[in-house]
Amino acid sequence: FLHLDSFHMNIEEADAGLAIRNAAGKIGYVHIGESHRGFLGTGSIDFAAIFDALTAIGYSDDLSFESFSSEIVDENLSKKTAIWRNLWTDNMELARHARRFIAVGLETARRKAELVTATQKP
Repeated sequence: FLHLDSFHMNIEEADAGLAIRNAAGKIGYVHIGESHRGFLGTGSIDFAAIFDALTAIGYSDDLSFESFSSEIVDENLSKKTAIWRNLWTDNMELARHARRFIAVGLETARRKAELVTATQKP
């Protein structure tokens, strides 16, 4: 199976949504992370395209969130993984934001898909 990670897909893929659609049926799990590893929606990743694609292929397994800040991450790990910015300091605030962002993103994608399907019926 495949492990998809939006942070790395942002670097490697020209079209993350298309990559997800091409991987349908082979996805084992999905990591959601922002382009700068901070709060979701504050970087350059097109999460609407990602959520739309996950919805389109019927992905219903868990999504995990990944973020790093040198304020929180162990100093040795920060150095090894080149984490040099303090993007956040409150784990719970970050986690609540991520959970809500993902839920709203998936719900929006689901509703958009329903609207498209409804307009295509004769």
